[in-house]
Amino acid sequence: MGAVTIKFRGVQEEILNRIVKSGIAQTKSEAIRMAVLKFAQDLSLVDPKILVETIRADLSKDRKTVKEILEGIKRAKEESISG
Repeated sequence: MGAVTIKFRGVQEEILNRIVKSGIAQTKSEAIRMAVLKFAQDLSLVDPKILVETIRADLSKDRKTVKEILEGIKRAKEESISG
């Protein structure tokens, strides 16, 4: 696996911070990996079945339940609306 160094500033940095703060991802690196998968899905570059299997495998490594992750997403959306 290769390493990539990316610098984020401004709104991109704030988005990453909100994703981690809300508990959607545990780290900024994890959030970026999720975003890459979503982007690949949006462009039809990955088979949806493989995507779901990948996400399930990643969730099984995480101590959060799907419900907790969905709650984190809801909180992040509410924070973005309110300020």
